[in-house]
Amino acid sequence: MDPSRPSPKTPLGQVIDGRYQLMGLLGEGGMGAVYRAQMADGQQVAVKLLHEELEGEPALRERFEREARALFGLEHPNILRVFDFGVYGDKPYLVMELLQGQSLDELTLDGPLAPGRAFELFGQALQGLAHAHAQGVLHRDLKTENIFVSRLPDGREVAKLLDFGLVKFVDDDRWGQSRKLTVQGSVFGTPAYMPPEQCAGAPTDARSDVYSMGVILFELMTGLWPFMEEDRMAMFQAHLTRPVPRLDVSRDDGVRFREELEAILQRAMAKLGKDRFANAVEMLEALKAVPRPIASAPAPTGPQPAALAPRAAGLPAPEWGSGGGTALLLVAALVVVLGLGLAAFLLL
Repeated sequence: MDPSRPSPKTPLGQVIDGRYQLMGLLGEGGMGAVYRAQMADGQQVAVKLLHEELEGEPALRERFEREARALFGLEHPNILRVFDFGVYGDKPYLVMELLQGQSLDELTLDGPLAPGRAFELFGQALQGLAHAHAQGVLHRDLKTENIFVSRLPDGREVAKLLDFGLVKFVDDDRWGQSRKLTVQGSVFGTPAYMPPEQCAGAPTDARSDVYSMGVILFELMTGLWPFMEEDRMAMFQAHLTRPVPRLDVSRDDGVRFREELEAILQRAMAKLGKDRFANAVEMLEALKAVPRPIASAPAPTGPQPAALAPRAAGLPAPEWGSGGGTALLLVAALVVVLGLGLAAFLLL
């Protein structure tokens, strides 16, 4: 092996293409690994390298190059930025913005986010996907792991779509015709987020991405997947046959969501593509129309202070708090006054 080439075992310190020195491993997936790298001017970037053992796989190499094309062509604040793409030796690489923060799956490890925060971050991710769909690009591997949340200097959070490794171009005029890499009948993606047609190995389109976004919406609002199955085949069967649970019944803290949001979830995760939103653009418009706040806190439980005095006196609790108790006391006082007046009349 050429010692100047990066190795998956000892890549740190290597300089890619004479410009990007690998400083540390950020993450690793099925197709490649992402490293923190530094340029000669001190700028920090992220570099994605195809796994060395996959370099000889033409289809996987083309997927890597498609991801580069997609990210280069999709300029949007809610999509990861790519600065450079090249080939070093026989290894293709991507140079991307270095993000500081956490992915959505990391943010939800301990349970669901606050409804307002979840709604905001989900809406940002959907904006990025809507831009991709409008440009004729399908993601096809949407999941909370592929949505990263970073924080701006002013404290605002920004959600960005990552990992377009399974990207599909559906606008030949813009992207040109490319070789079909997915054979009908093959299954790809992450089972927990896959639409029924993808589970069955059938063709996918923008409505398939919409379904996956429905799964993400459910997860952000409840801290759970819609279908919690332990193996791949059981998960496929659930997506194909089981109804989508309601958001409300999937939480144990009494939070209640607006019916408008529930309707968006149910439509996004419809079993048949024809019953879903046509694309992320249409789903985004529906999301914008949901009134705020999107959820209500549970009603207080246990005895209320205003209700204690009437109960202690053996009287029914007032229906609307202390105002009802005051009314009961006034009635009792009136009865006593009338009784004393009647007794005085009889003594005359």
